[in-house]
Amino acid sequence: CISPNTDTSNTLAMVILPSVVPTVSISASATSVCTGTSITFTASSINGGTAPAYQWKVNGSNAATGTTFVTSTLSNGDIVSCELTSNANCASPAVVTSNNITVTISSPSTPVVSVSASTTTICSGQSITFTATPSNGGTSPVYQWKVNGSNVGTNSSSFSSTTLANGDLVTCQFTSTNGCSGASTVNSNTITMAVSPSVVPDVTVAASST
Repeated sequence: CISPNTDTSNTLAMVILPSVVPTVSISASATSVCTGTSITFTASSINGGTAPAYQWKVNGSNAATGTTFVTSTLSNGDIVSCELTSNANCASPAVVTSNNITVTISSPSTPVVSVSASTTTICSGQSITFTATPSNGGTSPVYQWKVNGSNVGTNSSSFSSTTLANGDLVTCQFTSTNGCSGASTVNSNTITMAVSPSVVPDVTVAASST
């Protein structure tokens, strides 16, 4: 008694979503710092979905989760990256890895400077050159030469003079631009000058009879 014996169902409308490729990139507040300095890493993603998961890694080992990673315990040469797990529809692949950031961690180092002279014994008015040899000075160190504690010369690793007197004390004050230096300004060793006065030779002759 089926009447009619043919029937049509409801209609289902299909929605086909395109595949999406998730990506993640990371940036750092700094990549070259002193030991113990905090660095903040931030992740930015595309096609991460509504609830993306971020897994931070240091040298391939899990370190933290979240869109940011703050640390002050990195070592020199450590490599930081971030793994993104996307929950976006049709994400392929669902898990992707960011770029790598390699950090440079510098240890505090005390600047040192020593000075030497082309000679320390001269005649009055003779030219002499002093040379400063620094270590841990950074990229743009500052040199301040001094004679008996008074500033002389220019901001240079060498200093020349023709006006030194006997007993003058020559030093160099050195200011480092290395941000990790334990002290920013140090003084060199002291060079004591021995300056002899100029003398005019003289000769006289005498005869037994003229």
